[in-house]
Amino acid sequence: ATLSSSSSSSSSTPEPPIVVMTEIRTFETSITCSDGVRLAMKCWRNFDDGVPSRRKILCLHGWLDNAASFDRLAPLLLRSLSRGSDDDDDHDDDDATEIIALDFPGHGLSGHKSPDGPPQLLAEYAYYVVEFFDAVGWGSPFEESTTSTAGTSTAARDKVIVIGHSMGAGVAVVLGASFPEWCASLVLLEGAGPLARNADDAPRHVRAACRRRIRSNRLLFPDDGGGGASSSSSASSSRAKIYENVDAAIEARLDTARRMPGDQYLSAEAARDMVLRATVPATPTTDPSSSSPTDPSFDPSTPVAFRHDPRLQWPSLQYYTREQVESFYRRVAHPVCLLTAEDGWPVDARAEEAAREVLRPDCAERLKGSHHFHADPDTVGEVVERVRKFLGEWGV
Repeated sequence: ATLSSSSSSSSSTPEPPIVVMTEIRTFETSITCSDGVRLAMKCWRNFDDGVPSRRKILCLHGWLDNAASFDRLAPLLLRSLSRGSDDDDDHDDDDATEIIALDFPGHGLSGHKSPDGPPQLLAEYAYYVVEFFDAVGWGSPFEESTTSTAGTSTAARDKVIVIGHSMGAGVAVVLGASFPEWCASLVLLEGAGPLARNADDAPRHVRAACRRRIRSNRLLFPDDGGGGASSSSSASSSRAKIYENVDAAIEARLDTARRMPGDQYLSAEAARDMVLRATVPATPTTDPSSSSPTDPSFDPSTPVAFRHDPRLQWPSLQYYTREQVESFYRRVAHPVCLLTAEDGWPVDARAEEAAREVLRPDCAERLKGSHHFHADPDTVGEVVERVRKFLGEWGV
């Protein structure tokens, strides 16, 4: 599977002239991974078909969010980058930009992993990003790894800017360290990398994960005991909690944000964006292929259920240790921008120190807002402006 015009030309023949559109083109597409999991994605472009993109940006969402969390950031950033840098009059070559936001497996419009599939560890999400790179021609997992920094060369501009939020920031760090040749820079929003746990707690984590998995599988997959080839997507959604209407589901999402650690909050607008992509009509089978709340013709009074994989709420079978996280940090060889929110997710002092002293981001700022400051309409503008300046400073 491929995305049209998603890879830069490697031919020695002259490239066609850049034709930047005055309007942003937004569309949905998907790929089917080698294990059969469908990855959905939302795309924004400012150029016509047939024109090679000169700048590629990949957005990775957080836990239980989806690609719609970038519905405000992506078009604003695209317009901001199209204006170019105030200090550079010759920015035409940078104007053709595409931004792609993935739905991780089990999130948004993407498929679910099979009941007998491997556990959904953070590195598993990195694997699906690698599948994406391979499918759209942005990078081959079989190329030799290089650890050179991005710079401003043409080769560097063929690389990808990865923007990750929360869990997506952790995936971005794992990807950037493991496949440095693919990345021009990392922009980390409300997350400095994988969540680290003490090595001594590993037995406790395995025990908790096993107990929860066995208990939940008996409810999710009663017909096959938690194994076999039945559709986990339909099996889980048919047992999902039903909400009276979309507004009730949005309120539930807002309540979840309020119950998170610290003083977190979420705007109703951002919650609506994500919930519309994350729910399906609560029919007897809750078929994910049914009419979606994102359709203009959808009746807002229709009962809905969340489509996400309930297994995402299980405790992880395995976490990275602090030493492993720092190993990833040391192998990130490109510019890093770390933006956090004043009322964001609380981070312990040891993790902050590791990010500051080992990852050593080239830009680290705390901005107004909460954990979803990139999605909330009152704060996304400042996030976009800081990202634009960072990318301009590093010529990517």
